[in-house]
Amino acid sequence: MRTIKWIFLGALLGVAALPYLLFQQRELPAGTSLRSPDFEYSEARLLIDRTVWDREREQVVRSHQIFDTILQEIESAETFVIADFFLWNPWRGAVEPSGELRPLAEELAEALLRKRIQSPDLPILVITDPINRIYGELGADYYARLAGAGIPVVFTDLSQMPDSNRVYAPQAWFWSQYLPTGKLGGLRVVPNPFDGAGEKLTLAQLGRMLYFKANHRKVLVTGREGSAPRVVIGSLNPADGSANHSNQGALVEGAVAIYAAHSELAVAEWSATDPQQVQGEGSQFVARTIEKIRQNIPRVDSLPRAREGAPRVAWRSEGAIQAELLAQLNVANADTRVDAAVFYFSDRSIVKAFTQAIQRGAQVRLLLDANRDAFGREKNGIPNREVAAELMALSGEGAIEVRWAATHGEQYHAKVLRVVGDQQDVLCLGSANWTRRNLENLNLEANLLFQDAMEMGAAFDAYFEALWTNADGYEESLPYEDWAEEGWSLRWKTWLYRFQEWSGASTF
Repeated sequence: MRTIKWIFLGALLGVAALPYLLFQQRELPAGTSLRSPDFEYSEARLLIDRTVWDREREQVVRSHQIFDTILQEIESAETFVIADFFLWNPWRGAVEPSGELRPLAEELAEALLRKRIQSPDLPILVITDPINRIYGELGADYYARLAGAGIPVVFTDLSQMPDSNRVYAPQAWFWSQYLPTGKLGGLRVVPNPFDGAGEKLTLAQLGRMLYFKANHRKVLVTGREGSAPRVVIGSLNPADGSANHSNQGALVEGAVAIYAAHSELAVAEWSATDPQQVQGEGSQFVARTIEKIRQNIPRVDSLPRAREGAPRVAWRSEGAIQAELLAQLNVANADTRVDAAVFYFSDRSIVKAFTQAIQRGAQVRLLLDANRDAFGREKNGIPNREVAAELMALSGEGAIEVRWAATHGEQYHAKVLRVVGDQQDVLCLGSANWTRRNLENLNLEANLLFQDAMEMGAAFDAYFEALWTNADGYEESLPYEDWAEEGWSLRWKTWLYRFQEWSGASTF
């Protein structure tokens, strides 16, 4: 009897392990993990979305530079528009109905619809993540309105991207071949985590959601007659629940916008090969729109490179972002100042690079979100508080300071590295959180890298210093001690964070 039990147990373990043995990771599709040459630019502006609490007037003070610029760029477009945004929906999560939130999602849709009326022949392409229809057909009505106005909407085909969830993805891939489809998958029994008043999700939607992968880009590219295209890249999601988040971005006019456009068109092209990922007149209409846009921009190989010593900007996407962050941190030394503003910081290679930079004497300041708020729900501080504790333990070996963004229900949604030192003048910003999922070719991401761009660097330095010192009269940052983890809480959360980071079984 005991032998039979062991055989049975061994068979169960073998069956459980089989998906992991057979699973093969997908290759990256076209237009991803790109490292562009350095380009010069005719215009560049730092853009800041800033939310602060004014104690004297007892009210929230908001600035929406990024979003307002996006609306202006759409209105001014003359030859084409490409809009690619991760979260673009009206859902508020658990934010109280009385909470004041600007309707970003509808405003963006209306801006594109107005542009279509003003310019009936202008090629406009929308790319977004399938989370915005909750991996099914629960999208906002403006997607149908856009499609009805002749603006193709492409929901990124995430099945063509590598899988980040090491625990779930092999099992889901293997057993989905044998599980029956139809009525069981269509049962609406799952509470809607995005819209409390919305329809429940099906089991099939839950299954797709648990892959935890995304087109996480936030990119707008527009064309003009007689001048170079312009690109807006940053950390802003045009979603109502994200309306109060603090974000950073940049507007650039020049060849880098053309490079960005080619990357975005490639994503739309391979996503639209599956007609189910297209809302509108189908894959052929997407192909025609892509062709019209390509006719308005030069080929990538014809773009002029930056002159030596000139202010310059480059496109970095997916894994190339991680490579750039590491390259900059790995040469930081005692003559280097490193300032970072980050929403999620968990990637182990970046933690190691910071550790070594601190030990070499670099002056490091981290302004982090405390990871306590998520659309009206409370989080447990993972991963930022655990990583902050790990780095602060080095304070005896080098110069490391950590402060927390003083949020009031919103998120400090930054993803910025600033490095100034011996032969370094770098500003890197965009969509990519500093996590395994965002930096290791698992999500779609887009960043801009500025080098020797003194005006851009100075603008960010002034912004960062104001938050770090609360110089503008608002409480915008808090001492490390206010949210420091320690003791047993730190230990078990560190174990959990390290497992979540390794496995991909998390939302960060």
